[in-house]
Amino acid sequence: MSSSSSESSSSSSSESFCKVYDAQDGFTAAVQGLLAALALASLYIKRLSEQPRRKFMVWWLDVSKQGIGATYAHCLNMVIAAFIANAVRGDYQLKDQCAWYAMNFFLDTTLGLVLSLVFLGMLERIAERCGWTSLMNSGVYSGPDAVKHWFHQLIAWLLILTLVKLVNIFVLWLFSPLLARLGEFLFRPLQSNIRFELLFVMIMFPGILNVFYFWIADGYLKATDDKREVHESELTVMKKTEDEPESITAFIAFECHAMTDPYTPTGDEKSSQDMLQRLHDENELSNPNLKSYFHSQQGEAA
Repeated sequence: MSSSSSESSSSSSSESFCKVYDAQDGFTAAVQGLLAALALASLYIKRLSEQPRRKFMVWWLDVSKQGIGATYAHCLNMVIAAFIANAVRGDYQLKDQCAWYAMNFFLDTTLGLVLSLVFLGMLERIAERCGWTSLMNSGVYSGPDAVKHWFHQLIAWLLILTLVKLVNIFVLWLFSPLLARLGEFLFRPLQSNIRFELLFVMIMFPGILNVFYFWIADGYLKATDDKREVHESELTVMKKTEDEPESITAFIAFECHAMTDPYTPTGDEKSSQDMLQRLHDENELSNPNLKSYFHSQQGEAA
């Protein structure tokens, strides 16, 4: 009887380590969902500061590539953590999956990010040589084949992430004896509270790294600034900021300085309408968006 109790106690203690996923524990799934939501929310903040700003649907398709890719990478990271925890080279073992996940995550957002961007650049050069239209201009989805282009770019990004994971898992396995000792040293203070350790590894630790990774990757996955078809027109931006006259005024003032005979708006011409009228009277209203905006304002005034 005592032997059975001892074995049960031993088995229980051997299983008391942090797991990145447990089918019987909904807490881990909730934590992972919160992680994804926080990371994707940061990209909307990035869009608000863009100049020129992507159209909302273009931005959404860009984010969906990152979102699907992040979900795929997150699942692979959990598999890698569970695998490495049971495949450490040498005699020293570290069963703490959360520690392995954290070290893998750090590797993923440093070496992995660099490799991803290198592979993406190589793919675009190959696409140009082979004439693969959908992969030549990342972040461009226009015309009748827009969805197909997005899908091809998504598959290409997932393949790139897969290649990066293969490199990562080899690096983790190769240096696993050293990393096992490092992980034990760094995470020993957290191992007494498994759920706090999980929160730290899934939320607190990757919080800043996730934002860094997504912002940098987004800069390469989105279309370049010269692809006008994916960005909001100047007129659209102006209409959205009509409640901020200083934004419109500054834009029109730039046009005034670009006139054949440049001038600085006087005190009587500080309003956007006054400056537009001056540009129109001098036949200098060449910007088509400003011209449309001027005539729309004239129509409303009438």
